[in-house]
Amino acid sequence: MSVNIRNLDISINGNSIVHDVQLTIADGERVGLIGSSGSGKSMIAKAMMGILPSMAQVSGDIDLDGTHVVGATDEVMATLRGRSVGMVFQNPSVALNPVMTVAQQVGLPLYLHYDLTLEERAERVRTMLSKVGLAEDALLKYPHELSGGQQQRVGIATALITSPRLIIADEPTTALDSITQRQIVDLLTSLVDDSGASMLFITHDFSVLRRATTRCYVLSEGHVVESGATSMLLECPTTPEATNLVRAARELSLDVEGGR
Repeated sequence: MSVNIRNLDISINGNSIVHDVQLTIADGERVGLIGSSGSGKSMIAKAMMGILPSMAQVSGDIDLDGTHVVGATDEVMATLRGRSVGMVFQNPSVALNPVMTVAQQVGLPLYLHYDLTLEERAERVRTMLSKVGLAEDALLKYPHELSGGQQQRVGIATALITSPRLIIADEPTTALDSITQRQIVDLLTSLVDDSGASMLFITHDFSVLRRATTRCYVLSEGHVVESGATSMLLECPTTPEATNLVRAARELSLDVEGGR
């Protein structure tokens, strides 16, 4: 799925959060959106999914393969979410329904969007769990019975179960340790590539972004201040905001290597 965001502005109760953002993703491309906490990254993701809070004001255009999200009806967005666009959230312990089993959680998008028998849904859920590296005995478990990494694997399975054409990953590794972070990033990028989907990967950490994307945008205080190939931004950042993020990523890498 191709993404074309133009002149996007978001404000809440008169407070401007995102300013004149321009962002594109080609069909099948993995693109990053990086910035410090509070820079507006998650607001852009929520705008793309049509799940901004009711007091938010949005202007500009978000074109998802011909569907214009800004101003779209609830019916249009309900069809788009889950079926064509999947989202992996930052904190799986909050995003997952605590009273639903893994099988129910992962199978829900299939129930909502496709006319399948119970047996067909169950088979697709088992297949997806295998793809994300979870044993079949996880099917009847509840989120609190899983580790953080296992919970995020369930989140990925839920986002990908309908074979969406765009995945939005909003800080999907923040709550995980460094080893599990790498496993989840590698798993997610592999599954996205295998399905031919596009991905927007949102993070504040360049050390994670370089594993997940080939191109990225740097966001600061709601503005895109720099963009380009992820590898080039890591080597030669040109703005203070990107330079600070790169420095933090290098220090983190040294800390991890030194702790081994």
